[in-house]
Amino acid sequence: MESVIKLKLNLDEESRQVIEGQSRICNWLYNNLLQQANQLREQYRETQSQDIAKTLYTKRGLRNLIPEMKKEHPFLRTVHSSPMKNVGLRVSESIQAYQQTRKGKRKGNQTGWPRFRSNKVKPFSLLYDEPNKGFKLDGKKLRLSLGSSEKGKRLYVEGSVEKSLQEFSDVEIRQLRIKEELGQFFAIFTVKRPDPSPKTTQPRKIIALDPNHKNLSWGVDLEGVSTEIRNPWFMKQLQKRINQVKSKRDKCEKKSTLCTTEQGKEYWKPSRRWVYLDRILNRLHWQRREQTKAFIYGVAHFLYRRYDLVSIGNYTPLFLRAGTGLTRNMKREMFNQSLIGRLKKTLEWVAKKSGKQFMEWDEYCSTKTCSYCQHQLVVSLQPSVRKWECPSCSRNLIRDENAARNGLMRTLESIKESSPGSGHLGEISSRCTVRFDGLGFHTVLSGVC
Repeated sequence: MESVIKLKLNLDEESRQVIEGQSRICNWLYNNLLQQANQLREQYRETQSQDIAKTLYTKRGLRNLIPEMKKEHPFLRTVHSSPMKNVGLRVSESIQAYQQTRKGKRKGNQTGWPRFRSNKVKPFSLLYDEPNKGFKLDGKKLRLSLGSSEKGKRLYVEGSVEKSLQEFSDVEIRQLRIKEELGQFFAIFTVKRPDPSPKTTQPRKIIALDPNHKNLSWGVDLEGVSTEIRNPWFMKQLQKRINQVKSKRDKCEKKSTLCTTEQGKEYWKPSRRWVYLDRILNRLHWQRREQTKAFIYGVAHFLYRRYDLVSIGNYTPLFLRAGTGLTRNMKREMFNQSLIGRLKKTLEWVAKKSGKQFMEWDEYCSTKTCSYCQHQLVVSLQPSVRKWECPSCSRNLIRDENAARNGLMRTLESIKESSPGSGHLGEISSRCTVRFDGLGFHTVLSGVC
């Protein structure tokens, strides 16, 4: 099983400048190869030459042009062959993704023809894709091998990572990526770990989660404990700040200047304030991505420390359904604040890594079906209705808790495990709320039945 370990990389000022120079060279090579690809594309349209097609549309066609480019541009020799090789492969992968999109064979996001990139906007990463080739890790010390000098002497850069991989049990390094984010360098190790042996016995501790937008999810376990997992408190504040900065940045577009290149092509050069605000916006997006990632993984580990099986509803967000009447901006705003899809993927991954179990249960009519008497309402409940009374058994039900209870029964049916008594779950014995305070998770009792 492969996983990723991301560690901060500490470098002195001279080493930082060297790595930044390597990144700029790789970015230059990427744009140069893309320019050649554009020319080959026009030639292929005119001639339909198979030799051109082998260079342009095969996996290693553009990569094979690099040795000749090193002879023409000697400064390319200062970069290690592994990152240099992967620049060519990266351009070819983008072109193949475009070809798959045109043929309708690409799953997920559709992509267009690759574009030129700016190293100032997004620094190019250095990828060493072979184990222990081009880098050496000794405890916390990391030694990176670069290219060679004019005299043919091998160049090196040394730094230190914040943690030693010896702290992680049974890891085998497969590849290393050096990446810069907001002025900070990171060493991202792809490691191979032994697959944890899955438990063959029936899970004893089970919780069913009902995901929703009001709170992240609401769960009920076999012991009758009802748990509400709140959304992180920083999400709304951070999203509000992002919207403010984005609004100010977009207003600066009218101050852009129309410029002309030496080739006669026109382009709009943004103002200095637009560039300044765009840098702040990128930093806020990075902050949101890192904080939500830490929160989601924290929730997953919090649950799997307590349960053997976590089951979550196959929730389809309202804004993805047809005929909802929501505008594009409303859908984007709801999507930015929704962590449900990422929670599902993270739960599945943590279950695989820890040898626990993960599954999904069918949410059809789970909200408007009483989990005690199975009476089903004729009409659906509006999102604003958080509590309702069953007309059959006269029980006062919490909307999300009732859905999670139905999910737990459907989970037990799917794993062929019957609950004691009459086949129905007992009463809710206690309720608690899980909150994140920035340092970790804590549980607050919110009621006892």
